[in-house]
Amino acid sequence: MAFNVRIFGYRGTRQILARQTQFQSDSVQVLEEPYEFSEVIATNGATAVSSVSNPATQVQILRVEVPDGQTIRYEINPPSRAVAAGNASPRLSGVDQFYFQPGWTISIVEAASFP
Repeated sequence: MAFNVRIFGYRGTRQILARQTQFQSDSVQVLEEPYEFSEVIATNGATAVSSVSNPATQVQILRVEVPDGQTIRYEINPPSRAVAAGNASPRLSGVDQFYFQPGWTISIVEAASFP
């Protein structure tokens, strides 16, 4: 059954100010808003579907949002690589962030197509 996967391109992360008087040895990082681009990719069963090559020039992070109860297999492709997602690809459900650069694409396929 087809479902939509949402992707978002971000410039990077930002450290947020910690307003505490107690010693802290770590910082909190959040995605730098607003995002540079977004796209909705509709899955097509066992046929891999790719994103459009993103035009944003400052993208460093790709956020992928898979609907609850669904799983995809994915391949992240720089311009010199064109691997379609398939049975041997990593799987993802839920939400995750990946290193990403301008001109890169992501290929996805429904994981349920590969028992």
